[in-house]
Amino acid sequence: MKQLDFTLSLIDKLTRPLKQAQKSVKGFADESQKSFKRIGLGAVALWGVGQTVKGALSPAIEMYDALNDASARGISSNALATVRKDAMLFSTAYGASAVDFVNSTADINGAIAGLTETELPKVTKVANTLAFSLRATTAETSEFMGQMFANFQSDADRLGKVQFAEQLAGKMTYMRQVFGVEMGTIKDLMEGARGVGNNFNIGIDEQLAVLGQLQRSLGTEASGAYESFMTGAIDGAKKLGLSFQDATGGILSMPEMLEKLQGKYGKSLEGNLKAQAELDAAFGDSSAVVKQLYGNVALLQRNITELGGSDGLKRTQEMAAKMVKPWDRFVAILRAIQTVIGLTLIPVLYPMLNKLADMGATFARWMQIFPNIARVVGYVALGVLSFAAAGALVNIVMGVSMFVMTGWAAIMKVVRGVLVAVRGAAVMAAMGINLMSWPVLLIIGAIALLVAGCYLLVKHWDAIKAAVMNTEAFETVAAAVQWVADVFAEAWQFITQGWDKLVELMTMYTPFDYLSDVAKNLVGVFDDVWTAIKGSFLNSWNWIVEKLNKIPGVDIALAGDANAPSVTQNTLSTGGQVKAIEKGGISKSINNNSKTVVDKGNKIGNVNIYPKEMLTPGQLAEWQELG
Repeated sequence: MKQLDFTLSLIDKLTRPLKQAQKSVKGFADESQKSFKRIGLGAVALWGVGQTVKGALSPAIEMYDALNDASARGISSNALATVRKDAMLFSTAYGASAVDFVNSTADINGAIAGLTETELPKVTKVANTLAFSLRATTAETSEFMGQMFANFQSDADRLGKVQFAEQLAGKMTYMRQVFGVEMGTIKDLMEGARGVGNNFNIGIDEQLAVLGQLQRSLGTEASGAYESFMTGAIDGAKKLGLSFQDATGGILSMPEMLEKLQGKYGKSLEGNLKAQAELDAAFGDSSAVVKQLYGNVALLQRNITELGGSDGLKRTQEMAAKMVKPWDRFVAILRAIQTVIGLTLIPVLYPMLNKLADMGATFARWMQIFPNIARVVGYVALGVLSFAAAGALVNIVMGVSMFVMTGWAAIMKVVRGVLVAVRGAAVMAAMGINLMSWPVLLIIGAIALLVAGCYLLVKHWDAIKAAVMNTEAFETVAAAVQWVADVFAEAWQFITQGWDKLVELMTMYTPFDYLSDVAKNLVGVFDDVWTAIKGSFLNSWNWIVEKLNKIPGVDIALAGDANAPSVTQNTLSTGGQVKAIEKGGISKSINNNSKTVVDKGNKIGNVNIYPKEMLTPGQLAEWQELG
């Protein structure tokens, strides 16, 4: 009984300081957690304000930066003022990007030589309208227009750069509508022909019409075939007894050449093998140009006439208007409003930001000049971060500790309940202890196994954590779960076997035959249980202390050796042995040792004590502790 009392008292004295320490650390962890939440909310709010301001000023900032980039690339301020106004109108009309409009200005100025500050904004407007109608990028349009201006420089000089750009946009729109070709395809066809049409003074309308019609059947080979035919047309015509030159010595147009061939071979070449063979002999592989256009002279002439129409930008604008998406236009209008408002604020905002940047640069220079100040600032920043890290680390440690201590506390409660139950049973009846000792001890043994499992979990926590981070995490967790399941399965099997053994012993022997063995085993089991519990607690506590000692400024001493010998010794008043009952049972022993005793003592009845003053609750608690 004294051993049980000592055990219960020791558990109380160990758990009370632990609870107080846990309460203090938990309070610090809770406060730090609240602080982290406040920091997080403040950071999110600050980030939200910054994003709101950035979103409100973003369109204006993008426009401001685009204008500055164009200015840095040599665009005059007068031209940029016009471009900025046209960009806003273009954006609200078609739902396109005003920033892309401004960015294309420098590209167009670089692709087309000789544009004045008056012509540049107008050509930029034409190029962006054409790009929008054909769903091309402004970069592609700028490159294409630069190529066409270079190939037909004389036409551009004769008409003027703005008018030529407008007519070129109309021609591209017609090519898209009639032949279904993209701007990139037209560019490749013109490059593949290697300027052969310009060499023979063939106009842009005829070249586009011929190449557009040939690409339907010849595809990417159309430009090569056209170049080869034009190069050998005059000599090939002589082989046929014809002339493809006019009175001035210039080459005839493609419709005129086809009409001369029709005059010799008729309106169609279908089935006329002799004519096809003569054309092949005269023009070689380029005879494919004649064969493809031979029966479509009227269509070719009509396309040339349509391409030569001087409706300016009207056709392109009509096509662009059909490509507008109402939602895109609505969004563009909102962005235009933000841009206009933001551009009025940027002249005030940017100087302030530049001032702040200058102050930051000055501070950075001071840090270089005065390294001691930089060191102090670093120490302060490190200190602040250390306090924050301490709170974070305590939260981590408390999380792990609560995970471990929750299981451990549950074990202690069960063990305490079992010990109290055993103590009560021992006081009430020795026979009851004898009959119930084996199941109780087996349950305690199962609890001890659970304690050992928790101890192993804490001891190998780092290894388990590392395993979870590997690719075989699920296999490791499954193995751990299986291990725990095996432990409990073995414990339950052990309890079952113990109960069966108890039943077997009760059947074969009398209780007095094995009373001595039960008494020795009972004390030994309790001693082992307490040793395991104490070792698990000390190891867990030392692990927690090691984690807390990593916090700057914390230095807690470790507890004593968990493997020290138990204070509970397996001894009884009989010297560690229970003497067996002699033959004849208890009645014989009682009869042999009976003596007649005469009681001459005086008997005292009830004694009542009346103290002068009652104990206070504090004194009562102190009296209990001292007891």
